[in-house]
Amino acid sequence: MARFSERFVNQVQQATDIVDVVGQYVALKKRGKEFVGLCPFHEDHRPSMYVSPAKQIYKCFACGAGGSVFQFLMGIQKATFPDAVRQLAERAGIPVPQDRTPQRTDTNLSGETLVKLTTFAARFFRDRLGSDEGAAALAYAHSRKLTDESIKRFGIGYAPDSWEALRSAAIGAGFTDRQLTAAGLVVQRDDGSTYDRFRNRLIFPIFDVTGKVIAFGGRAMAADERAKYLNSPETVLFDKSANLYGLNFSARAISGTGQAVVVEGYLDALMLIQEGIGNVAATLGTSLTERHVRLLGRYAREVVLVFDADIAGQSAAERAIEIFLAQRLHVRVATVPQAGIAGQAVKDPCDYVLAAGADAVRELLTEAPDALGFAWNRRADAYRSADTLPEKRAILEEFLRLVVSSSAYGSIDALREGLLIGKVSELVGLSPADVSEQMRRLSRRIRRTGGPADQADAVQADAGGATVRAEQWLLGVLINEPELFESVRDSISPEMFAEPLLKSIAEHLWRLAGESRLEMTALLTAGETEQWGRVVTDLQSAGQDRGSYTQTLADAADVLVRRRRLEQMQQLKADTDADRNDLLRKISEEARKPDPRRRPKIR
Repeated sequence: MARFSERFVNQVQQATDIVDVVGQYVALKKRGKEFVGLCPFHEDHRPSMYVSPAKQIYKCFACGAGGSVFQFLMGIQKATFPDAVRQLAERAGIPVPQDRTPQRTDTNLSGETLVKLTTFAARFFRDRLGSDEGAAALAYAHSRKLTDESIKRFGIGYAPDSWEALRSAAIGAGFTDRQLTAAGLVVQRDDGSTYDRFRNRLIFPIFDVTGKVIAFGGRAMAADERAKYLNSPETVLFDKSANLYGLNFSARAISGTGQAVVVEGYLDALMLIQEGIGNVAATLGTSLTERHVRLLGRYAREVVLVFDADIAGQSAAERAIEIFLAQRLHVRVATVPQAGIAGQAVKDPCDYVLAAGADAVRELLTEAPDALGFAWNRRADAYRSADTLPEKRAILEEFLRLVVSSSAYGSIDALREGLLIGKVSELVGLSPADVSEQMRRLSRRIRRTGGPADQADAVQADAGGATVRAEQWLLGVLINEPELFESVRDSISPEMFAEPLLKSIAEHLWRLAGESRLEMTALLTAGETEQWGRVVTDLQSAGQDRGSYTQTLADAADVLVRRRRLEQMQQLKADTDADRNDLLRKISEEARKPDPRRRPKIR
């Protein structure tokens, strides 16, 4: 476990009744030995989620959501696994072990203490905005069309034009310079003294998805200030590459619509939310990262990027495209009209929603082209204006490489790829077949350099094939009938599984069997993601429906053994003469192991 011991997690699991927890969010009705209710993870019109008190699991047979009580809380609250464990431990009255993460061994600098400090600072800034010294900052906020309701809702404040206004107030409240430094609220001078980081700035508190204040952003009030916007530095609480501004306000709307709108600035996010477009979050002074995309993927099926209309904003959108494609999250890109609205200059989403209104923004989002369409539109203009053949070739190859990578990642289907090839062929005067051949050459080149096509091809070659089905069937049998494990212990091992997640499940299953703890609940708590719970419950449900455990187990094991021997024979051909005798010996030993096709005696 990332933070708690497996023993502690199991203790919490045993002390928790999943029916009670799920029943807080879903109206459950008893049906036989199980309970049923409307699934909260999709638009459910007839009860499709089942909760089993005996197995302590839930499973939706419509959308596939499933797992233990921990995965349920992770899904319904968008909590992390440790947060779900901690919450249920407190609910059950079980003392939570002290966090022993290395950087937090000093309890005076613990995350809990720093959150108290950042909460104090947020209140300090908010109070100053309402005082005489914050009048100019409040007037500026109003000039940007922020309402008093929004100012209160988003906790906007003001940092006084003073070197130690916050520091003095925090010290007076019992906090220390070390804590202020650790929270990124003060800066240390060479002589060891400290001063306030934020001075004469409109302050935007930055929250995590649970609503805790973890950092701040400040907009300079002085015209000659070198940095127009200033964010907190990275701290124990704040990682700008893993957090998005406003997500605590918009997570529910994003989950409800399945779509996240990503913008670049605080005011872009706040103004769109204020005007009724609630599914919005903003980056925090950094480019979008894989961690941002994974975070968005917890809430959304699709992301629409709405960056500034200038070259820098459009370039930032394009840089983000490959990250989204690699994570297989559908992305579209909306472009704010550069021409402006009725004579008003428009440069960002904030300007646009104020000038054109929320309905115009919604239309912009609806009509936004997908990522590859956006990328092609930008390159088509560049291709037409290119002066030399090498320039044109470079532009074309750059785009085709993006298409090839998208196909390799599984982020584009054959129909979409064909349409793009058609557009390219029309522009460059080549036949679709010639363009396809160029893409095949690029694909081979990417494979030789270890690009994503390697991994995708490997998965695609076996996806839905006999070996993956055999892995699924074998695990499904063992989850339902642990007593059959002994019949395959000597002939099958986790190393024989090719699909990564199934291999990880097999490793935990083999470990639990060795500890005589091969139970559904123990296997579910071995994984810390919603996907883990979904897949394990899928395996259990499919295995139960299939039945014929002994026959299914023998057939599945036979497929895996045959595949292993085939791989060894292929390796034998590639190895040097010096290695062949050793490999032959290993193959011979494998052949002497118990044959999984022999039916074990089941009492």
